[in-house]
Amino acid sequence: MKFFDYNSGFMRSALLLSRLTILNLIWLICCIPLITAGASTAAQYYCIRQLMDGDTAVFRNFRTGIKLYWKKASVIWLILSALTAAFCLAYYILTDAAVPGKSILVSVAALAFLTLVLTMLWVYPVMVSFKGNLREILFNAFVFTFMYAPITLIAAAFYAGAGFLLVRYLLARGLVILFGQSLVAYANMNLFGKVFLKYQKNI
Repeated sequence: MKFFDYNSGFMRSALLLSRLTILNLIWLICCIPLITAGASTAAQYYCIRQLMDGDTAVFRNFRTGIKLYWKKASVIWLILSALTAAFCLAYYILTDAAVPGKSILVSVAALAFLTLVLTMLWVYPVMVSFKGNLREILFNAFVFTFMYAPITLIAAAFYAGAGFLLVRYLLARGLVILFGQSLVAYANMNLFGKVFLKYQKNI
């Protein structure tokens, strides 16, 4: 039957999903010590980029991604963690303290944190797609966030949808845990890849 032919759309999709499932399980295991979550996420995006280029060696590519990006990715993860803690502390202080213009300050802090979260959607894809130091990676991710705001919002919507399914439906919860992060990262990398292509041609 053509439906189960190796080159059929169904089989290609099934094989891709199986590889994303393996990748997601590796990513989850490597994120258990939270300090390694940044390096694991960078390796995941590197592996996805290789999958998009036709290289299906998930274990090897993940290991290569860890070796290539663990230092930069870990520093970015620590920066993100520190800023998140600072925003949470500021929010706690502002909501409990009787200060003038409290609502404005809370809104500004929330907007700054939202900007950080949206920028982080681009950071690891930029890291594995372009050469550069930490400052260049963060700057380029920030620029892409606003220059391609519709794509940023679509990428955020993918994560929001996965989060909603994780919280709302028990059956979907298992699927999200099984391959959700890798599937969303794959979808986002395809979105971002179309943006990156025009800049990579000029390198």
